[in-house]
This record gives sequence, C-alpha cells and structure tokens, in this order.
Amino acid sequence: MKWLLISIVLLIIIGQSNAFLEISEIMYNPEGNDNNKEYIELYTNENIQDYKIKDFTSEDFLILIKQTNSNYTLIVEEGFNYTNINSTIYTTGATIGNNLNNDEDLIQIFNNNTLLDAVHYYSEQGAENNGKSLCNLNNLWQECTPTPGNSNLQENLIQIYTLEITEFLPDPEGYDSAPMPNGEWIEFFNYGDIDLDLTGCIIKDNANHNLIISDITTYTSIIQSKGYLVVYTNNKSGFLNNEGLEEIKLLSPNEIEIDKVTYSDSKEGNSWSKIENVWQLTKPSPNEENPKNPEENKDSKIEIKNIYLGNDGTAKFGDNLRIKVDIYKGDETKESIQSYIEKDNKKISKVTLFNIQKKYSDNTLTIPIQIFPNCNLKEKEGEYSLIIEGLNTRDESIIEIKGITENLCEKQSNICSEENLLSYLEETGSETIINSDPSTNEIIYEAQSKKNSRSGIYFFSFVLVLLIIHLITEKWKK
Repeated sequence: MKWLLISIVLLIIIGQSNAFLEISEIMYNPEGNDNNKEYIELYTNENIQDYKIKDFTSEDFLILIKQTNSNYTLIVEEGFNYTNINSTIYTTGATIGNNLNNDEDLIQIFNNNTLLDAVHYYSEQGAENNGKSLCNLNNLWQECTPTPGNSNLQENLIQIYTLEITEFLPDPEGYDSAPMPNGEWIEFFNYGDIDLDLTGCIIKDNANHNLIISDITTYTSIIQSKGYLVVYTNNKSGFLNNEGLEEIKLLSPNEIEIDKVTYSDSKEGNSWSKIENVWQLTKPSPNEENPKNPEENKDSKIEIKNIYLGNDGTAKFGDNLRIKVDIYKGDETKESIQSYIEKDNKKISKVTLFNIQKKYSDNTLTIPIQIFPNCNLKEKEGEYSLIIEGLNTRDESIIEIKGITENLCEKQSNICSEENLLSYLEETGSETIINSDPSTNEIIYEAQSKKNSRSGIYFFSFVLVLLIIHLITEKWKK
C-alpha cells in the first residue's frame, strides 16, 4: 500500500512535466553475475547530461559517454559492453544507484528538481535472473526479450496475449495421439477485450516437446474475446504424460511465457479443468465454460422412456417387446448393461446385453426383449418387472402380461411339452447380444441363434472351398 501511494503521487508530479522522456526497459537482475550487466533504457530525444537518477537509497548524476541520433538512451554501469548497441549511452559510475534491487526498487529520473519519469518494479513481474528484462509494452510492464537501444516491439509482441490455460485432456479414451478432433487437446480462454490470433504460439511440455499452433493443430487460430479455443496434439505422440509430473507452457512466437500449469497423473476419459482457480478431474467440456459443479456429471443414469405395447397397454407371452431407454454414462469404467423381465427373481424373458463404451456420453437406444412363450402355462398372467441395469445404476418399470402369442404355441402334438420348450430355448438362445460400435455410434442387434446360423454358413463355405481345391488337385494329378 505504501508503494502504491508513492506511485500515485509520482504520477501526479510527472503529469506536470512536458519533458519528452520515459523509462522503457529495465534490466535489474541479469542471468548470472549482475556486475556490469544492469541497465535502464529511456525513450527520449533530450540531452540528459547531468540529469539525476535515484533509487530507494541513493542517487547519481548521468555522464555522457556515447552520443548517437537514436531516440533511445541507455544508463549503464562502468564496464558495460555497449559495442554493438546503436544508442546514446550514459553512465553513473560503478553502480546504478545502490545497484538495482532484485526484489523491488523505485527508479526516478530528475532534471534539477523536476521529476520526469518513475517506475516502481518488483520481482513478481518476472525477468528475475532468467535472461529477460522488464519492458513497457503498450503501457503494460511485463517480462520481455531484452532490446537495449531498440524498440521493445521489434523483438516482442505488438499484441498482448490475454490468455490462460483452462482445460486439457492428457488421457482420452482410445488412442492418445489420434487425429483431431480425437486424441489429446488443450483449451485456452481469452479474458481480454479483443480477438487474438494464436498462429505461431508454442505449447511446450516438461520434456521440451514443442507444438506450434497452426491450421494443422486447430480448426481456427483466432480466439475471440471472452471465448475458448481448443488446440489438438493431432498425431503428435508422447506429448502429454499420463503418469508422473508434467508441465504445460503456453509461449508467444518468440517464446515469452504466457501461462503454464503443472499436474501429476491423469484418469482415462477425464480432463483437467480449472474451476474457480482449482484444477480438478472432470467431464471434458472443450470450447466451453468448465462445469461449476463437476460432481453432478460423474454418476451414470438409466431411464426407461417408453415400452411399445399393444393398444390395450399389455404384452403377451412370446412377444418381442421394444423399449426406448435414455442412458447417460458418467465417470464409469464398466460398460455392460442388461435388460430382462422378471417376477419374484425368476426371469421370464431372454436377457438382452449391450455395452456403452464412451464416458460422459448421452445415449438414446431402442432395445428388444424377447418374452418366453409360456407354452406350458406355468407362468401366471399379471404384472411383471421390466429391468434395465448396469453402470452401477438401474431403472425398472411394471408391465402387464396377458395371453400367449398363438403362432408360437400352436395346438400340435407335444408342441407344448417341456422337452420341446427346452429345445426351443436351445435353438433361440437365452440371450440377445447388442454390439455397440463406438466409431460409428451405431447399435447392432443380433440374436444368438442368428449368430450361430451365420457361423454355420461360414463353416459350410469353408468346407466347400476345400472340396473344390481337392477336386482341382486330383484333376491335375491325372
């Protein structure tokens, strides 16, 4: 608070001066030994011989040692190497002030007693012993590539990247390095007021793998103000680790760090999402705001929406019912779901089996359930429970079953004997299998008896081919 008040007072004083001078760059903590490497750059067209520079504890008068026509002036220590720098050079002696403090300092430029400019910097702004300097870019002080004696915008970005990493998917279901829109991806949010072009920006991981943002890593390189943009690794393998410590950095085209995040371990199908500044494993939400309550998306749900019955609202023994069901698969590794009809823990239908593979997916399916024909009349007419269960959840509905489908139990000799009923069940099977193809989102229905029949055709065809080959071979022998 003290330094905030000081800065406000200084700005008021500076505002009263018409001098063409401003501090444009500060190298306060060079990489390695600071001695003879610190400098302050001014943007000015004035001769500032005998002007005064002050820091927190001391002050120095400026002594001209090199004159050029440049609008940039450097204030340096004795021994500073300015051989290849095309600017006017002033020195303050062995140190600038009491050396430029590494934690924070207040730099002031005076002409006599008139304050011309002042900058209060601190290490949290960056440029601390990493080869970078602090630059005034579009009236914003930030870490930048050093440009002593030149415009900061020649080597640094003209546009300011108002970006943050908000979500990333390091371990998708399936192949991690699949082409977009599958595989791994990273999401950014533009919190600024203008649209930004991310072309040439760099994503770097802990192993220094680089991913350059371009039209082969994203569908558009423009991220709108207050908008989101997903960048895909798109066939690049070994980029985001699934286990152990990993770090992701977003860099500008000239490798100025914009944002970074560190994480440890992942969970297949879950993304790391930034929610109220806390990173959590959640349902992926690419190109949109992260869920405020991620826990509500984790539980799977099954809901029977409709049972297609006759006009009288009842079913018959032997009917093949169709059931419309909504299934949401949450953060669940199990895939299998089964449906059947029962009463008092006794099934009176075949079991229909199917899988839902994709996490956090909404699925609307119409599935078949075959009711046993009840030819021996052992089962009573009445209410039965239709059950669909799996993914650690279930739903059930009550249906009424009356009568028998006549063409399944015709009054012929022994057609309703227990032996024939068992034979019928062996022929048709006691389960109906539904195969889910995640690549096409299609559901393929196949009865077990149909599957066995198809296998028999394949076997017969195979034997026929062998026979033809044998006959041809015998003919050639003759």
